[in-house]
Amino acid sequence: MDLALIYNPQLQAFDLALSGADLSTDDTLASAVLVSLMCDRLAEPYEVQPGQDRRGWWADAYADNEHKTGSRLWLLEREKQLPGVVLRCKQYCEEALQWFIDDGLATAITVAVFVPRMGWLVALIEFSINGQSRNFRFEFDDARQVWRLAGESHAV
Repeated sequence: MDLALIYNPQLQAFDLALSGADLSTDDTLASAVLVSLMCDRLAEPYEVQPGQDRRGWWADAYADNEHKTGSRLWLLEREKQLPGVVLRCKQYCEEALQWFIDDGLATAITVAVFVPRMGWLVALIEFSINGQSRNFRFEFDDARQVWRLAGESHAV
């Protein structure tokens, strides 16, 4: 059980969800998926220009393992829509979500990425959990330079 998060794509920020005067909780994986994909993972030194901010999750400096929080999707924000970018988007999503498998929360994760029209990138993510399927759809709007969770569904 996690505290429920709401992602505001215009502000590119998270906020805690409220239920009346109380904090809302979430047991749907949505908050964990949002943090995994929407937070900036530390870029490798070769991925940015010298002196450029490599970003990264602040708490990774205190982590005692090799796991890094967030994704490197932020590196794609100024890229052209080329096949290599679609492939990197898929790899970045898989990398960011691998901890679900490593920690036994999911048995498999499938990521499909495509370009539905110019200026948009879509990542369809399917989690296999206890014989059930959880699906998330994330979209990147190039004109506004924002990612957003566009849908979530469950299947048995």
